[in-house]
Amino acid sequence: MHGSVRVAATYSAALAALEGTGIPLDALVHTGDIADEGEPEAYLAAETVTRETTKHTGWPVLWAVGNHDIRAAVAKGLLGERPTEEPLDRAFEVRGLRLVTIDTSIPGRVEGGIDESQVEWLRGVLAEPAEFGTVLALHHPPVPVEVTAMARLHLEQQDRLGAALAGGDVRAILGGHLHYATSSTFMGIPVHVAPSTAYTIRLTKPGGGVIAVDGGRAAGILSLYDDGRVGYSPLPADPHHVLDSTPEDVFLTMGVDVER
Repeated sequence: MHGSVRVAATYSAALAALEGTGIPLDALVHTGDIADEGEPEAYLAAETVTRETTKHTGWPVLWAVGNHDIRAAVAKGLLGERPTEEPLDRAFEVRGLRLVTIDTSIPGRVEGGIDESQVEWLRGVLAEPAEFGTVLALHHPPVPVEVTAMARLHLEQQDRLGAALAGGDVRAILGGHLHYATSSTFMGIPVHVAPSTAYTIRLTKPGGGVIAVDGGRAAGILSLYDDGRVGYSPLPADPHHVLDSTPEDVFLTMGVDVER
């Protein structure tokens, strides 16, 4: 934290872990807090490190904005746009799947929120269903906060978000902010939160404060199936020792045939 974590190296390790799976991923989603204090050089570093991977994977990138980010610096440094103080809400499609991010940052504050103009924008985006539905990414996730010290720093105006999502085609919500992995549902939609690629926070009893840990980093892989199911698999990003590697053919003699 604050100089003790080599975030460029840990973020690079997460990207390498994703690429190393060999899974044909369609896109990369970053759920915010790309910088610590909105430093322009941090966005340059993030863009450089990300491009080193995406230049050969071809992944389009969806950037969400976190409470540590500065909108103008994100717009210029990552989106290639003119600096702006307006919310950086964006949407694009990948092979029939719509990816959307809502900017939940409130300049100068730690907690998150969305305003009525963002609600109307999101309603407009979702008015026409995408072929394979929509994935929504935002920094402050609409989930119960298990670390009580952080409970005041959650997403406000969740009813506004719920109203915007009602009747839409959102199949999953991806979040960040909490620095620990968790899952829940919101409006019947699965919500998945990856821990962090910088440092993680250990769960504690109520009133136990916040314990930052140099470990437990992970990315996550979201899988959307044709039958409507949604899968989410955390992917460890810290160095680890492989205990064993067994060829898939070995498992063909076990269990039963499963139609996929």
